[in-house]
Amino acid sequence: MNILIITPRIPYPPYRGDKLKVFNIGRELLKNNSVTILTFLRNRRQLKEIEELKKHNLNVLFVKISLIESCLNIFKSVFTQLPFQVAWYKSKNMEKNVNGLINSGSYDVAYFHLIRSAQYLPNLTEKTLTLKVVDFTDAVSLYLNRFFSIEKNPVKKIFLGIEKKRIEKYESIANKFDSVFICSEADRDYLKKQGVKANIKILRNGVDISQFTSEKSEYDHNRIIFTGNMPYYANYDAAIYFAKEIFPLVLKEVPDAKFYIVGQDPPFRVRSLANQRIIVTGFVKDIKAEYLKSVVNVAPMRFGAGTLNKIIESLVLGVPVIATPIAVEGFPEEIKKIINVASDSIEFANRVINFLKTPELRQKFMEVDKSVVKNMLSWENIVDQFENDLNDELEKISRSNPNSP
Repeated sequence: MNILIITPRIPYPPYRGDKLKVFNIGRELLKNNSVTILTFLRNRRQLKEIEELKKHNLNVLFVKISLIESCLNIFKSVFTQLPFQVAWYKSKNMEKNVNGLINSGSYDVAYFHLIRSAQYLPNLTEKTLTLKVVDFTDAVSLYLNRFFSIEKNPVKKIFLGIEKKRIEKYESIANKFDSVFICSEADRDYLKKQGVKANIKILRNGVDISQFTSEKSEYDHNRIIFTGNMPYYANYDAAIYFAKEIFPLVLKEVPDAKFYIVGQDPPFRVRSLANQRIIVTGFVKDIKAEYLKSVVNVAPMRFGAGTLNKIIESLVLGVPVIATPIAVEGFPEEIKKIINVASDSIEFANRVINFLKTPELRQKFMEVDKSVVKNMLSWENIVDQFENDLNDELEKISRSNPNSP
């Protein structure tokens, strides 16, 4: 297959969820297909990221969009029903490029990554038999509804309420695609309840098994870790929630406990948490080492959607995870069974304390069979299934068009 991937951000370096996903999908698809990535370029510094992608044999095309253009788009969108996050990436040049590439008939598949790219679905000519798929990854309306329910700031709540209503209407754009992909059954079911009638399939978030290999190593018996892309609202809310409501309960029982917040670009509210017991590292190059140095990985998410890379990576390495019910909702039942779930701050703290005081619990978890996680969530297996789904859909298009070559 000749596949075109339209994605709003350059998928390099692969350190955050959306970039990580496109990078790995593109790299795996290259084994049997031709892959071209069409994305936005914000500044000249990002040309280095494009060059890095080309080293992985990925063909990359880009459309320039400035910060000023995006800000103007947001201002204009105030007077429309377009979601702000979609307006941020609105571009006539991108629309022109997508139309030209797909209508050329050169691509078997056009894969639109995230709801922000769905706006570029073109009106295809009759002779163009390109399969059109969109990967929402998460049900954005579910994420926003949960965010709205816990937000206390009245100004933010107004903004969230507006965006929530716009996204709920806009998600029906899914019905225009041949197939829609989402990362979990929970997100799929939510979209269906919202009235999305499209053909929705599962495309899970995964892990690079070759990079995240389980190994026994020395670790700090007092170390708790939280990881994530820190500007993401759900992540920094979770870090603050743990630091202020759960960690003090842990310190009462384990005074030497340390909480490490690991992830790029932590906002001021997270940086201000730093003290002798709370360490805010910022970006780290080797996230695997950070997991392995810790007793336990925490995911105290209070809102969100989809499935979390922080949980997948930790499980594959054999580092135990303690999470809230929302954090594990999107995982298959087979994987939920090996995650420690805590419903409130007291239960969460008690589970953390138990691991800190009982080192053999971590050792026992390190020895748990990880084959279920690897089989279900390795990028190789996930993309194999994705590729099969694309081929099946292409066959349907071919059968419905008897004059096609």
